[in-house]
Amino acid sequence: MPSATRSSNHGPSFLRWAGSKRKSLGVLSSAFSDPSRQYVEPFAGSAALFFSLQPDSGLLGDLNGHLVNAMRHVRDRPRELHKQLVALKRSPKVYYEVRDTFNTMRPNGLEAAVFFVYLNRNCFNGLWRTNSKGLFNVPFGGHEMGGNPPLSLLQDCSVALKRVRLRHQDFRKTIAEAGRHSFIYADPPYFSSIDRTFIEYGKKSFGPQDLDDLIFALREAVRRGATVALTYNESMPIKGIPKSWHRTRFEVTRNVGGFSGSRKKQVEVLYSNSPILVEAT
Repeated sequence: MPSATRSSNHGPSFLRWAGSKRKSLGVLSSAFSDPSRQYVEPFAGSAALFFSLQPDSGLLGDLNGHLVNAMRHVRDRPRELHKQLVALKRSPKVYYEVRDTFNTMRPNGLEAAVFFVYLNRNCFNGLWRTNSKGLFNVPFGGHEMGGNPPLSLLQDCSVALKRVRLRHQDFRKTIAEAGRHSFIYADPPYFSSIDRTFIEYGKKSFGPQDLDDLIFALREAVRRGATVALTYNESMPIKGIPKSWHRTRFEVTRNVGGFSGSRKKQVEVLYSNSPILVEAT
């Protein structure tokens, strides 16, 4: 198993992310039983599992262009990004000024990357949320959200990101690029017709048809020879999972998008066509 990134109270990723599996890395790492496989993650988010595993090669994709832009600049210019990040005062006034400017920016360039990381580290619960116009609208989270990622963590992440390709694209394209010797980890946004449980949501949310397309794409990848791992909420059944795939239950503590204003323990399921080397809960 590849060695994990240097220990940090910030976790292995430089980003906070609602729905992150940072506290479930032990379970998730067990699915990556062949380190020689190319690591592929179609919903990158904070990429906590990727940064923990430190694979030799891979592909990270996400529809969030600002997220991908930030990863590219952490990869190429971690010291410059950190210098500009710590120069920004952490206060409601500066936060809302940065947010207003950020919403006028295209997802490219160092300044957009700095602003993205700043907003991520200071917004409520690490939530990425946009309104119907596509504007980021998460409020200031307060100083209890934790500090800026240290330069050492950005540099660790930079080293890891230099070994992979970064793509701003739909999950279907990312999975289609995964060859026979790939490991695909899919952690899609969750949705419910009853409860607003989006992990990442905005102008274009992940819906039932997207979930069906994801299962189809993963099954096709398995036919090509890939190993796949999918995590999803146990209370939201998924159609089309082959009976031969292994299932492992694990517990997570989640901030439910800020809507309920509380932390809740939920059970999730790790589905994989490869045996999971941990005991089920």
